[in-house]
Amino acid sequence: MLMKLVRIGTVYNLRRWVPLDLRKILRKNEMWHSLETPDIEVAKIRACAIFGLTSQFFSIVRNTLSKSYLYDETVKIAESYPDNALIKDIIETYEAHIKELKIQYKLAEAEHFMQRMEDYQRYKKVDDIINASKPQLDAVLSYMKEHKDFNAYNSIQQMQQQFMDIQGWVKPPEKKKSPIFSVAVDEYLKSHSEKMNDSDTRGFRNTAQRFIEVCSDKDIRDYTGEDSGYFKEMMEKMPENYGKSSKDVRTVQELVAYCQKSKLPRISEKTIKNHFARLSAIWRYYLLRELVDRNIFVGWKFDAKPKIKRIRWNNEQLQVLASAQWNSTTISRKTYGYVVGLGSYCGMRLEEICRIRTEDIQEIRGITCILIRDHIARKNRPWEQWTPKTEAGERVVPIGNALINAGFLDFVNNIKSYYLFNELKFSGKDKKRSDGFQQSFSRFKLRNGIPRGVDFHSFRHNVSTKLRNISDSGDGGLREVWIDSFLGHEGQNKSVGNTVYLDEIDVENLKKVADAVVYPEFWNIERIIK
Repeated sequence: MLMKLVRIGTVYNLRRWVPLDLRKILRKNEMWHSLETPDIEVAKIRACAIFGLTSQFFSIVRNTLSKSYLYDETVKIAESYPDNALIKDIIETYEAHIKELKIQYKLAEAEHFMQRMEDYQRYKKVDDIINASKPQLDAVLSYMKEHKDFNAYNSIQQMQQQFMDIQGWVKPPEKKKSPIFSVAVDEYLKSHSEKMNDSDTRGFRNTAQRFIEVCSDKDIRDYTGEDSGYFKEMMEKMPENYGKSSKDVRTVQELVAYCQKSKLPRISEKTIKNHFARLSAIWRYYLLRELVDRNIFVGWKFDAKPKIKRIRWNNEQLQVLASAQWNSTTISRKTYGYVVGLGSYCGMRLEEICRIRTEDIQEIRGITCILIRDHIARKNRPWEQWTPKTEAGERVVPIGNALINAGFLDFVNNIKSYYLFNELKFSGKDKKRSDGFQQSFSRFKLRNGIPRGVDFHSFRHNVSTKLRNISDSGDGGLREVWIDSFLGHEGQNKSVGNTVYLDEIDVENLKKVADAVVYPEFWNIERIIK
């Protein structure tokens, strides 16, 4: 199959596969073009035209390669793209032709609409004449009802029906009444309540509140791209610490004025992108119901790079951490040591570690493992319900020898409570067990000179880096899919073998991964907990 029509929202799109011999050159497996119409028949006609242009484009690229280079040097060309001027010029010409073709579509639609408006205006003149003569026509019809044998009666009735039919096809259809934005948000959240947690719901409501403050509350069909652009401009002027305090009730306008006056740092593009993603989801929901004409929150560009790049711990920082005195009054040194040990050797996320229940530690074929899985809340404890971050996050994590030698299994066997780390409590808006530890650990590392960007999650970077630097050949090698499964990553290898036929990875192979995480001698968990 060379191409496929795909409907996204109300608009059809052309999906065209790139030939295998050109994928290295163009660095694409497929090409997508919006056909800008909800009509399947119109979409087919436009798809054929774009298909022809794309085929011609592929042919030109092949001819250029065969004339200018040895064909087996395509890899070198691919490596130089997009700096290769010849290929770049061909692509720009192709994109210009596609753009010109789409402009022709819009002109044709505009001409069609103008023609319909002219038809409607002509009809309106006739309709006005008929309305002016309506009293006389009604009198004639009244006479004809009493004299059914008068043949003109049926003829005039048919004429009236014909005028009604004409009005039906020349008069633009009336659009459905759309709800005001605040009501639309409530309905959207109600329809998605089973898929959202409290944090998601609060995020949507916060975004909606800010959008109303900037663009007012009106029918969602009445918002335009100008509104979304203005909202983006205002959010870009917000202070960096916006939303950190629940007691801060200042509006967007007040916060922007305060930020400009005090010359404070601005919020990140990633935060603004999150606002747009939520609003786009709402608009997409109503676009499918034909209550908005288009999604005004798509197509915007954001620099989503975090202001502070998260990096792994280096040996000097680990030495500081290993020798520093943990002095929290609420979390013991043993809990601190084993939480850090699980992070640094297993690469587990902090919330995954803090939520470990004693029942989650089980022996599988002689290997002690931690099962990261869905949690069902106990009676009258709804906050205990929990799901791993992603589908891949639900996994089996064998305990490596480094933790076993540090006495971790003895620690586990002595715990009689429901949760392994019973000193940790649920707290914060999202009722997380990791909040208290996160705050204590953050203060601890900053007090000891560890910079921002190196935090608890950085241990995952350490584990991933160490494992992926091990050769995947020989008896001691580690396969990429084992590492992804151990860390709970989705994985980059999307082959049929991995996605369809690989049901699970043997726990023995995962144990090899766990034992392959090795640190310098100074990083000793047993020494840290004492």
